[in-house]
Amino acid sequence: MELSILFPALIFLPAALGFLGCISPRIVFPISIAMLLSYAALAVNSINSDFSYAFTLIGDGGIQFSIDQYTFPLVFGSSVTLLISFGLFYKKFSHYFYQVCLVLFTALLISFSTVDLVSMFIALELVGFAAFLLIADRNDKKSLFNSFQYLIGGGLAMLIYLVGVVQAFTYTGTFLIADLVRAPETALCLIVAGLLTKSGVFLCGLWVPNIYSHANCQSSAILSGCVTCAGIAPIARMSQTLAPIGDSMVVIGVISAVVAAIYAVFERESGRALGWSSVSQLGIAILSPTYACIYAMQHGICKALLFSTLHTNSSSQLPHNSHSALGHHGHQLSTKHPPIEEFLRVLVFVIASLSIMGFPFLTGFVTKNWVKSDLPYEAKIIYTTAALLTSTVYARLIYDRTSHYIKNYGTKSIINLQHISRNVIDILSTPRLWILIFSFSLLIAYSFTQTDIYYASSISSAITSAILGGILFVSVVGIQADEFVKPVTRTLDLVGAPFLVAALLLANLLYLKI
Repeated sequence: MELSILFPALIFLPAALGFLGCISPRIVFPISIAMLLSYAALAVNSINSDFSYAFTLIGDGGIQFSIDQYTFPLVFGSSVTLLISFGLFYKKFSHYFYQVCLVLFTALLISFSTVDLVSMFIALELVGFAAFLLIADRNDKKSLFNSFQYLIGGGLAMLIYLVGVVQAFTYTGTFLIADLVRAPETALCLIVAGLLTKSGVFLCGLWVPNIYSHANCQSSAILSGCVTCAGIAPIARMSQTLAPIGDSMVVIGVISAVVAAIYAVFERESGRALGWSSVSQLGIAILSPTYACIYAMQHGICKALLFSTLHTNSSSQLPHNSHSALGHHGHQLSTKHPPIEEFLRVLVFVIASLSIMGFPFLTGFVTKNWVKSDLPYEAKIIYTTAALLTSTVYARLIYDRTSHYIKNYGTKSIINLQHISRNVIDILSTPRLWILIFSFSLLIAYSFTQTDIYYASSISSAITSAILGGILFVSVVGIQADEFVKPVTRTLDLVGAPFLVAALLLANLLYLKI
């Protein structure tokens, strides 16, 4: 089959399956799993290759796509995230959950591959509608409020984006990203502000902690692993093409990385801490247009694993850190996983956390070193500070998760010889456990495919950062920062943030010229 027919078919196939799934969900679901596995296999096989293919849909003057190295990492990350969520939570899917995810996947494929600003607008709007349904999936008052807040704020951000696109068109005569070099500064600022909002980068990412901490586990996993990646590919393309935007992204990236990491350090609720960490990590991603997509891929997969294994009981969400109150989750454990499953969940949580910290022999170590090697010297200093703060955040999360496991399960159930045969049977008979084992194996195995970055100084630097993060965690563990954190999020909410960021970008491009 010709590639000009194959690639459009691959882009719209998930949405077609999503609509068919509304009619025959039990038949379409295994087909969807096979489709996602195929997409992941094709994408991982093309990462770090020289393959790229550009085509125009609907003939001359139609929608232009570019399947390239900005596309493959994000397709792989989104496929794996959906597979993890489908595999771990398929028994808890609400009505039409996985069908919405398949439509979302098509919107993501368009946003990862299109180089047309109008098509990008339509794709991001569709991503927003799917995210709205995922956020509201918990079906209580707060989730409905959060979903409407996201819908209104996201719609406003895309309105800003659209105004910028129209203004750019009046100067360039096209909607192509490559032609934005002839667009005025104000148009660039408005377009980038809309994309930053969708990407969840500070200040535009203030919606992230509130929504991640309250949505269902499966929704948080997909939002963190897929939805926020939608804006990363176009930002990376624009940063690579437009030097002023690339320079501005360094400024916004370091601010996002450091400020959001500080918030995460002082946040005492685990879900919100992971949300702030996402804002920080996506800020790091946009620092390097070359490695932005592969860094976002690694972060998305790790964050999907973290949200999938964050909670102990299988039926609802619980803040399981020892410092937070029950709050809106105010109920106790209802059902427990088998000991071996809970042990594997904790193991996956620890390995995913260490990966985001950039610990050696994990995928995060590879991507962090790639991004660091692509930064100017001044940005490397701030990047190192953000890495230390990230280590502090995840040292606390690992401590909370493991201490909660030991308190509720102990270690005897795993090491007791009488239970070994039972644990082996559980592993062999439970697909969820295979998914958990495969997930952390993937995080470890990929790091060994890039042996050229392993040298003494990089390994010692990563280990030192992890140790210092643990020490810093012990130093700040007693600080209660609720009054420091929450008033800011109330003042600068999603509605106001895009305007502020657009103004700052414009000031930078016209006057500061950083």
